[in-house]
Amino acid sequence: MRKLYYISFVLLMSVMLYSCKEKAPEITDAKDIEYDEFSTSRFPEFDANLEVSIYLKLPKTNGNEFLDSIYADLVAFYTDSSKREIQSGIEIFADSIESEYYTTKEDIGANISGYIYAVNYYDSIYPVYADGKLLVYYDDSYEYQGGAHGISGKTYTVYNIATGRRVTEDDIFVMNDENEKALSEMIVEAFAVEFSDEKDDMWNEGINFINGNFSIGADSLYYQYSPYEIGPYAMGMPRVALHKEAVKPFLKKDGVLYEYWYPEKKKK
Repeated sequence: MRKLYYISFVLLMSVMLYSCKEKAPEITDAKDIEYDEFSTSRFPEFDANLEVSIYLKLPKTNGNEFLDSIYADLVAFYTDSSKREIQSGIEIFADSIESEYYTTKEDIGANISGYIYAVNYYDSIYPVYADGKLLVYYDDSYEYQGGAHGISGKTYTVYNIATGRRVTEDDIFVMNDENEKALSEMIVEAFAVEFSDEKDDMWNEGINFINGNFSIGADSLYYQYSPYEIGPYAMGMPRVALHKEAVKPFLKKDGVLYEYWYPEKKKK
């Protein structure tokens, strides 16, 4: 009998401890997310031709599985997220650039007299919009290793905090050939106003205007393009805004963007 009481007591305590265990916080609005910041740089005083700067602003996950998934996606280039060693990950990455720079510089210096070798690496990853289920991250990067100019990048990633997944065009648009053509023509018209009236002569051939690099705001969707992606380098990194009313006919009624822009009114 005493043994039975003991077993019952142990089971009761286990249930109590489990029920008292702190649950992962449920975050239903991206505005409530908190962040940690990580950074490192290499700007040696004795060598102005080496510049490295890395900055990441990452969501505090606090055990939330969906934020964990977003976190892992954001840091995948620099480190394994499961180890949670983000700072050491970017330090190791910066050290590798510095080491390769000096090795290459020594090799070049021994073979090409008068040649100046330079390396610039900049990368900043941080949130630019957070509201409802939507969390938008921006990756602003620049890399130079010689030549006329470096390679710049402006990349947006939209996350759904209710799933921890990236939001793609297939998640928000009814994608078919007809709709894709209409959206592309809408983008061309918007660019033509800004850059030129000769819109048919300014584009590269075989352009995919629906390129997956988009951002979302309170009332517009924005497409971002890299240098040379749609036109000459002189265009820079163009960005175009499409108002929500313009794209409304192409939105999935059960998609996360339609639900965000046109929420159902609660019945009184």
